[in-house]
Amino acid sequence: MSIENVDKAIVLINSHLDEADFAGNKDERLVKLVEDYLEITFPDSYRYFLKKLGCGDISGKEFYGVINEEKINSGIPDSTWITMKHREQSNLPPKYVIIYAFGDGDYAVLNCEKNNQGNNVVEIWSPDESAFQFLSNDFGEFFMNKSNKYLINLLV
Repeated sequence: MSIENVDKAIVLINSHLDEADFAGNKDERLVKLVEDYLEITFPDSYRYFLKKLGCGDISGKEFYGVINEEKINSGIPDSTWITMKHREQSNLPPKYVIIYAFGDGDYAVLNCEKNNQGNNVVEIWSPDESAFQFLSNDFGEFFMNKSNKYLINLLV
């Protein structure tokens, strides 16, 4: 169901292109390069997002992903760059990749190790407290919920 949720979000985004800006398709080679660099394997839904959209924003709310092969001199919304920065500066455990910033210092992180239900959950990470809290069952659910929230609020 997770990839289907990404597809639902993409349909919604495509109907509101004036409010969304995504980098576009990324090839498998680049996605694999990032996985190797981070020493993790992305879950299918996040991999699908990266290949279809790369990274981008909805109404200024950034969804982190893959930009290009540059890792050191990059910046937001490059998930590789910000993840490595926080691994070094804030002791982010290596099983996580940062996918979103809430704007208050906390991040949404994708746990790239499957839990006991076989999901790769999304958690809220508070670097100052080194605390993690459950947010979504998987990336697809997280992305669909955030997309709906931002785009449907535009219609109100």
